[in-house]
Amino acid sequence: MLKKLINLIVLPLIMLTSISIVQAAEVGKLNEADIAVSSRANDVKSNALKEALAAVFLKNSGSPSVVLNPLIKAQIDEPEVILTQYGYFEQNGDLMLKASFDHQRVIEKLRQAGLPVWGSQRPLTLMWISVDDNNEPTILADATLSDIRDDLGQQSANKGIPVMLPVMDLDDVMAVTVNDVRGRFTDSVFIASARYQSDYFAIANIENQGSRVMFSISLFNKVRTNGVLQPLVAQQGEVSDNQQAIKRMMNILADYFISQYAIASTGSNAATEVSFSGLSNMTQVVNVEDYLRQLSAVKSISLRQFKGSTATYSIALFSNVDDLQRLLNIDNRLSQIDTMGSVESFYQQQTEATQPTLMYQWLVQ
Repeated sequence: MLKKLINLIVLPLIMLTSISIVQAAEVGKLNEADIAVSSRANDVKSNALKEALAAVFLKNSGSPSVVLNPLIKAQIDEPEVILTQYGYFEQNGDLMLKASFDHQRVIEKLRQAGLPVWGSQRPLTLMWISVDDNNEPTILADATLSDIRDDLGQQSANKGIPVMLPVMDLDDVMAVTVNDVRGRFTDSVFIASARYQSDYFAIANIENQGSRVMFSISLFNKVRTNGVLQPLVAQQGEVSDNQQAIKRMMNILADYFISQYAIASTGSNAATEVSFSGLSNMTQVVNVEDYLRQLSAVKSISLRQFKGSTATYSIALFSNVDDLQRLLNIDNRLSQIDTMGSVESFYQQQTEATQPTLMYQWLVQ
């Protein structure tokens, strides 16, 4: 039963196809899951609700081991306690049960168990993938119609990892060749990736060698460190087919992103202040507050000051300021402002708060 639950992560499809992404990828429907059922019988419904709740816990934490925790297992055995709605529908001739749960109580249970929580704001990854097409290597494009692309979309949904593919228009074709991808020539891929508003880019290869399928994947931040591009993750392996290659690669990405963005409570009393400029009305102030409350690093917030076009919030944290900053920096609605512009301002901030105030420009009108 638990093995089946671990493999159930049901998320809406997150294949982003436009170059003009206006904000960080946001994963929705974190409180619900769809489960295939054989009938509407009560015993079938009972088991399906348990599977659905397990899937909801998985998508909100990211770690498959979450369903092994005793507190989470106990809640999964009593899904009706936090069930808010359920119903049936048909999909491709199959009967499906859709269940929704109290999202706040799901998060509270994860916190109570001391498990990581992964919020809805998740980094977007641009994937440059070379594949074999009729024994010819090619770069998988956004408009490609193939089983591999379908598998990528399904795994993106299952893992909650938002990804996008290059459009491979004239600009891309002139900038990146399949040999650049297969040879992992990062400079050309780095330059070509600049036009896409993704947080990361990955260079991946899937190559059929007789009965074997070889794969490799390297993940990069889109910011150079000391002028050098170093992979954040680089792995390769051998699998039985293309579908398994895609699955393994998405597992590798998931492991990295969960380590960076799924936040567990440290039990400390860490706190900081964050200022947002560019706010012209109270509606924007409310939008900023709503945004902050859904971040997995944020325990509570209070508006300390709203002066001119800048709102400053006092924020209590589940972990530390670095975790909060990582979450803020993946949202394209925000542009960080350098708070270390002068020695005087730096020492003033150190005197007034335990951490220097983070400052961002709110870019949404």
